[in-house]
Amino acid sequence: MLESEKLAIAAHLHVVMRRKIGRVTDVEWMIRSPEYAREIIRVALSDPQHVELLDWANRLQDALFPASLAKPERRADAPDSRLPGDFADSRLKNPLSPKAPPPPRYVGSLR
Repeated sequence: MLESEKLAIAAHLHVVMRRKIGRVTDVEWMIRSPEYAREIIRVALSDPQHVELLDWANRLQDALFPASLAKPERRADAPDSRLPGDFADSRLKNPLSPKAPPPPRYVGSLR
């Protein structure tokens, strides 16, 4: 399948997810990162109420992960699926704590 066709399917899924469940996705990254694409497909398939969402998620899954490539032979240098992936590295290490509001700028009246 052409890259442009995969991008078109991902764009359709993005629009449907935004309209139906309010979820915003990154279409370009969905095509580039198999891990991100699998997670987006999982989220889309977890909502069975929206048939259109299920349809586009299945189309994207078929486009990005064809049945012949769905279960490739495990190679010795393949990463272990039980270990955290690249998403763990992108999470915020130290969440910001809420700060006290700044003091008011104008104490009295304006001149």
